[in-house]
Amino acid sequence: MTYIIAAFAVSFLVTLLVIRAHLARMHVLEPVPGIRRAERARAAERHGPGRAGGIGVAAGLLASLLARLFDDASLALDSASTGLMLLGCAVPVFAAGLLEDFTHRVTKRVRLAAALVSAVLAGYVLGAWVTRLDVPVLDAACAVPLVSVLITCLLVAGITHAFNIIDGFNGLAAGVAALILLGIAYVAFKVGDVPVLAASLTAVGAIAGFMLLNFPRGLVYLGDGGAYLLGFWIGVLLVLLVGRNPGVSAWFPVLLCAYPVCELLFSIYRRGIVRRSHPALPDLAHLHHLIYRRLVRWLVGTDLPAHLIQRNSLTAPYLWILTSIGVAPAVVFWQATHALQIGSALFAAAYIYAYARIVKFRAPRWWVLRKPRRPERH
Repeated sequence: MTYIIAAFAVSFLVTLLVIRAHLARMHVLEPVPGIRRAERARAAERHGPGRAGGIGVAAGLLASLLARLFDDASLALDSASTGLMLLGCAVPVFAAGLLEDFTHRVTKRVRLAAALVSAVLAGYVLGAWVTRLDVPVLDAACAVPLVSVLITCLLVAGITHAFNIIDGFNGLAAGVAALILLGIAYVAFKVGDVPVLAASLTAVGAIAGFMLLNFPRGLVYLGDGGAYLLGFWIGVLLVLLVGRNPGVSAWFPVLLCAYPVCELLFSIYRRGIVRRSHPALPDLAHLHHLIYRRLVRWLVGTDLPAHLIQRNSLTAPYLWILTSIGVAPAVVFWQATHALQIGSALFAAAYIYAYARIVKFRAPRWWVLRKPRRPERH
């Protein structure tokens, strides 16, 4: 618990420093004729310190893991070294995302390459290779070393980018990551995998420190660097948990991460097949964008800055609930492959159903947040 609190405190303090740097940067913005200060401030938030909240999360993880090195408990050194090696492996993808946050000049290919490099490093340093998928034909393929490396890179890089895709609103990606990490921690506790348990809970502490300043007011954002770091952290921990514990089904990560995985795969389908455009091109048709525009805007419908922030913060809880629908059965049936497979299929169907209903303006009334009607005066 001490190290979780340390991660929380350091993450909070470092994020505060990031906010201070961001405010100082906004203060020195030179006035531009015809552009209001509020508009210049919003433009500044799109890159630079305003999107560097991931630095606080990384600092919280690093401080907690370094402190654990001096603990004389039996498994403290093992968990600390595992966490530090994992953080070291995350440096390429975290750095690429951070550079994109500050410069907006890092291409998608470079960031993908950085994710692949981090995945390979984690495989070689931590032995985090996918060796089974609990599907007979695919398990035979995973026995081939080259195939195992390729599948590991694909899955870890995929979940890393999935968290960057869902990072669109205050508290969204960080809250989803915290829920998934708690699921990982629970199963790691059940099987006695202390390093994975410690790494998961430490990350939850670091996320909590960041969330205090991100949700609901949006004083700072996670940014590409923070989203990539959390996605990579979760991806590698899941590979380690399944690989080191035969009792954990390989389908546990699928249902646990069902929301970000569905968002990634559906985005690729929607862009690449339906629209016949490049799958990596950004758009505003993700599920969280639809919820923002079509479910919560009726409660706070004006374009005043305070109302925009309030509407922004009302979006994340929808996706936290959706994430919980995958996390809850995953932690209950973490050993039952068939139940996890059925759960994954049902979640995917529910995701597509919800997306279709919202995009066609046919969402059930109880999904939509509206202002209560004032009683008529007679």
